Amino acid sequence: MRIEAYAKARDLTDRWAPLLDPDMRKITLPIAGEEVTGYMHLPSGQGRYPMVIVTNGLEGTMQELAFPLLKYRQERIGVFIMEMPGTYAYKKPMSTASEAVYNGVIDYVAAQPKVDPGRIAMVGTSFGGYWSARMAAVNPRLCCAVASGAPVEHAFATSNAFGLPAIIVSTMQKVMGAKGLLDLGSKMEALSFAKGNLYRNIKIPLLVINGDNDTLIGTEDSIELNKKVPASFLKLYENDDHCAMGHYHEWLDLTFAWLKLQFDKPEATSVIMMKQ
Repeated sequence: MRIEAYAKARDLTDRWAPLLDPDMRKITLPIAGEEVTGYMHLPSGQGRYPMVIVTNGLEGTMQELAFPLLKYRQERIGVFIMEMPGTYAYKKPMSTASEAVYNGVIDYVAAQPKVDPGRIAMVGTSFGGYWSARMAAVNPRLCCAVASGAPVEHAFATSNAFGLPAIIVSTMQKVMGAKGLLDLGSKMEALSFAKGNLYRNIKIPLLVINGDNDTLIGTEDSIELNKKVPASFLKLYENDDHCAMGHYHEWLDLTFAWLKLQFDKPEATSVIMMKQ
């Protein structure tokens, strides 16, 4: 039932997206043994534009990401919307090897004639935020990144696999191909930023967003990410939960304002103030 509903939503989006945004088209890429599907918007007209790769979390879909982003289609910024490896149509579970999928997408957009390869960013929510932060550490093509509600270290402790809501545990088991709680805990630990000191490898500006009371994975990881990445900025929304979804439209506005600052005035990254 879940996959059937997803397929229907995807079919409807395939039909409606080009009508709502004539500059958006569906892209299918063979990468690392997967068929990676995404929606790409490139501004009309001549020139080379900055590009933002947007990725979802455990339960989000491209469709849910695509329609709110239509608001920013006049910003003269390219957007590539994709789903996180391990979810929905992917064949392989999510793991550290999923870096290859994101690397392939980054290479693809960088090669587009209308994309400025020096101005590529990534935005992710929840587990997508994890990948946004991780790719900031491992892919030198990215010039900045945004991570909303990203689990990075504390959320991956083995003990956390026993404390999460049942629906989240079952979803994570499917996405990560885990055979049980112990296996899930092991796979979660392998993703931790504490492995290989990923924090210190993030040299680019990073915007970290969350609610100040994340009851799903905890706000602790957002605070830790901000503390350990020098060129990072933290925005916690008061009285909000995981990914600050109660302030979704507000933080999307903030994200695009911040991205434009990075794209247009890279030397002014310290100008924007994140007030708590």
